[in-house]
Amino acid sequence: MSLNSTNPYKMNLKYVSYMSNQAQILKEDDIEKLLFQIREKNKRLAITGLLLLIQGKFIQYIEGPEDEIEKVYKKIKTDPRHNQLILLDSGEVNTRQFKDWSMAYKKIEDEVVEKITGYKNLELDDLFQNPYKEGKHPVLKVLYNFTKALAS
Repeated sequence: MSLNSTNPYKMNLKYVSYMSNQAQILKEDDIEKLLFQIREKNKRLAITGLLLLIQGKFIQYIEGPEDEIEKVYKKIKTDPRHNQLILLDSGEVNTRQFKDWSMAYKKIEDEVVEKITGYKNLELDDLFQNPYKEGKHPVLKVLYNFTKALAS
């Protein structure tokens, strides 16, 4: 646990958001089991966040102590349950977005994605073939929309 130099009792908080393909399509029961494991581990590590399932892709936002986030993200990158991981965003955060959620979960339908982003066909498969070069990817708009909604 790293400490902030100005306040020895305040942790440096970091966040990471990423997108990945499922290595094999998980059934709802499998996702529930995965969420149970993630939530238990996150409680021990003081990590909170949100997992979205959009078009069969995982989009995740995690936050917590900087050292723990770095360790967990390193493990996530080698987790065989998914592949083609793309880092969407990362940085430091002053306050948690999900102080009460060890891991919130939501499956998002295409109609909701369109309503939030304005994109009729947000083809996430294309992102793996052609990385988004115009700044932040529209999927971040969906992620952060749910981040704000659940955090408030």
